[in-house]
Amino acid sequence: MLAYVFIPLIQKEMDVFRDTIWNSHRVRSQKGAQVPKGVPNHLYAFPENYDAEQSGFPVNKQLLDEVADLSKVTTVGDDFLSPAIRAECERIIPHIEEVQPRDGALSYIFLKSHFVVPS
Repeated sequence: MLAYVFIPLIQKEMDVFRDTIWNSHRVRSQKGAQVPKGVPNHLYAFPENYDAEQSGFPVNKQLLDEVADLSKVTTVGDDFLSPAIRAECERIIPHIEEVQPRDGALSYIFLKSHFVVPS
């Protein structure tokens, strides 16, 4: 139940942090470092402005599938709850993605107080 409420909340907050703070903050010059200073998103988008070159490359679905097979990540599954537990949680709070961080604790308490253990 804790995972049902808080994993989506934490992921949402981490995404916001990444997009609005981390990749938008200015990296200061560091003595001896051989990397450019500046804003990460800008460094990536305009490497020529920093005496750098674009070293990214396009990745297609076939390459992603090959890496997934080699790493065995496809055998893990992408849900952290059993189907029965997830169904009961969704019955009580059907749109967990709409819960705001400030409401996480109350949502968890509500879920816990209304949860019926699947038989």
